[in-house]
Amino acid sequence: MPTDVVIKSVVAGLIASVACGMGAIPVMFGNSDWLTKRTGLGYGFAGGLMFAASVYNLIGPGLNMLAKHSKFEGTALVVSGFLVGALFIWLSDRFLHGIEEGDDKWVRWGGRTGLLVFIAMCLHSVPEGLAVGVGYASDAVVHEDLGTLIAAAISIHNIPEGLAVAIPLRAAGGSGLKCFIAAFLTSLPQPIAAVPASYASWFFQPLMPFLMGLAAGAMIFLVLLEMIPEALDSQKPVAIAWAFSIGFAGMILAQVLL
Repeated sequence: MPTDVVIKSVVAGLIASVACGMGAIPVMFGNSDWLTKRTGLGYGFAGGLMFAASVYNLIGPGLNMLAKHSKFEGTALVVSGFLVGALFIWLSDRFLHGIEEGDDKWVRWGGRTGLLVFIAMCLHSVPEGLAVGVGYASDAVVHEDLGTLIAAAISIHNIPEGLAVAIPLRAAGGSGLKCFIAAFLTSLPQPIAAVPASYASWFFQPLMPFLMGLAAGAMIFLVLLEMIPEALDSQKPVAIAWAFSIGFAGMILAQVLL
């Protein structure tokens, strides 16, 4: 594998990580107390963003990668990954449930919900990084700009995902810089995962449907288990439904129009 393919993969992954950090910029403006009072709406909005990303960027593309599998085998890979991702978040939630919410060191990072969002987004970044690496490896064979196109698409949709990471952290009183760093770190697995994928695309490409299903399962389970119930504690259901819908629509528009 040419060295320049690996370098391109890493640089593209780092750019995507910075794009995710940029998603935290909107929460830097305004008083965190104002956001705290509207945390429920923020969770609903972030839930819509994450749900749309799961369906539009993970489940859909995962189901479209089934050319090398029978229809049943390929679908089973996505579904099994989805359930494993849901199981991982459930186990993580049980582990974190023992942490007292009053512990300042956890509250400053958004409490249990904020930590689970961080974990789910990190999981989500792994198949994205693998996709970038596989894409650039394919460039070397078919001489198309597949890697660049994949990296650009991921960078664009990382911006609203960074906002989803930043909302619970900012609502907990975190600084704007901390929100940026947290959002950036959730995408750091992308350049890391891109390296082995660019070297061994033949190995990782068949795993992509499972891994994309896994990331989608983690995020959707998190939205249903933690974010929506948390939102409903402080806001009326109709307000959360609208916040979720606006977030969902915003994520789709961001990826189609940008």
